[in-house]
Amino acid sequence: MTQQRKIIIGAIALGIVLMLIVLFLLLPRKSNLTVEAPAPPRAVTLLPLPPPIPSTIAAKADLPIQDVKQLAESALRDYLRKPIEWKDGAIESAIKLDPGSLTMTGKGDGTVSVKIPFQFSGWARVSKKILGQAIQKREDIEGKATAWLTLTPTLNPDWRITAKTTSDISIQKAEIEILGITISVRQILTELVREMVLPKLEDLIVKHITNIDIKTRVAGLWAKLYEPIVLNQEPSIALVIEPLEVFAQKLSSDGETLSISLGIKTYIQANIGGVSTDDASHVGPRADLPNIHFVDSLESGYHIISPIEVTYTAIETLAKSHVEKAHKLKGIETFVENLTLYGSGTQLAAGVGFSMPSLGAKGQLYMLGTPVYDATTMLFSVTEFDYSVTTQSLLLEIAENIGEGIFPNLRTTIEKKLVFPLETKITDLRERLSDAVADRSIGRYVRMHGTVDTITPEALYLTQDGIRLPVRLQGNLTCEIILNTSSAP
Repeated sequence: MTQQRKIIIGAIALGIVLMLIVLFLLLPRKSNLTVEAPAPPRAVTLLPLPPPIPSTIAAKADLPIQDVKQLAESALRDYLRKPIEWKDGAIESAIKLDPGSLTMTGKGDGTVSVKIPFQFSGWARVSKKILGQAIQKREDIEGKATAWLTLTPTLNPDWRITAKTTSDISIQKAEIEILGITISVRQILTELVREMVLPKLEDLIVKHITNIDIKTRVAGLWAKLYEPIVLNQEPSIALVIEPLEVFAQKLSSDGETLSISLGIKTYIQANIGGVSTDDASHVGPRADLPNIHFVDSLESGYHIISPIEVTYTAIETLAKSHVEKAHKLKGIETFVENLTLYGSGTQLAAGVGFSMPSLGAKGQLYMLGTPVYDATTMLFSVTEFDYSVTTQSLLLEIAENIGEGIFPNLRTTIEKKLVFPLETKITDLRERLSDAVADRSIGRYVRMHGTVDTITPEALYLTQDGIRLPVRLQGNLTCEIILNTSSAP
């Protein structure tokens, strides 16, 4: 080969090399995503959670009026065991009152009506001077009487119950005969009972009503609300409650029960696996039971934001068997390995290693996609992946930047496989909460009943460890508080 021919061939070869270098430098590449795989979790941008919505736990304290009735009957019988002796001028008497069964009924406005029948027996002695001679005549007395009492109890802001009463008595007939003269002692006996019996009866009933210890019972519930309600041990699922205020309506009655309707305003948050619903907990330090705020009506219901988290490791495990294997990309056999997921900003970053033996090429494929949740199918997935390729193979770089490139099919495969069903997790959370609040004892004197009416997923956001989906649970919680007429706690 002549020297001239060698120079021409060399120039042509050099030109081809220069053209390839220019193509390598100037041809458009996929967007530079500045991600690395494998890599530690990158900083994520947390989306703000919805502000907490106060919840109201309904509580109802019921006192059976029958309890007050039995105590009042027993106390009244003890008081009337001895006859009531009385003297007024010429008339001296001793009367034994035997109370019958009390009728005690509540009204819608909280007042209590009491009706007490009495059988009375005894004697009356009349002393008179007739023609200068002192004459005494003693006669037995028997008859019936009915006493009525109206009790108006009031619940005060400091939890004390006070009560006002009004009462009266009606004696049907009470007469004695002295020297052939019939004398009515009904008025005398009426005054006697009004002065010596009714005040005691009022005191007895008021004592039992005002001794009702509502505050101790509600304070016990208030303190118990600070204790986490554990729904599950592993993974740990617990409700944390901060009680804020107590609302109440005036006393009411359905006829047989004296009732107090309460509403405890709270913040409720759910912690799962030690993860709070927010970085800053809304539950503050314990506070003592506050005074009551009275309202005309009460509405109850709870709002809980509970986080469901799917770790990057769990998603990788689900997708690896479909991604880490041999693929045909534009007819080129490509081996994919080392799928790695992590958060990057507000997007999900994915990286895989690949090799193409036929081209002698190796490299990394990096992708960024947007995580989404489909409420209808309850599936988490990633859409709209953008990707970038890093490789030392010039031929692969050129091939990737010509036409549609080599990797779109692999990107599509990865998108299809990065799907995670959340229905089981959401259903499990709902069932556990439902079971926990359906019928629950809180101390000796309180029972909680609740329902889970709706569960609504909120927007997805990323953490250092995975994808978090906050769900809003809504329902109702009611507490039954057992009362009695004893001051003992």
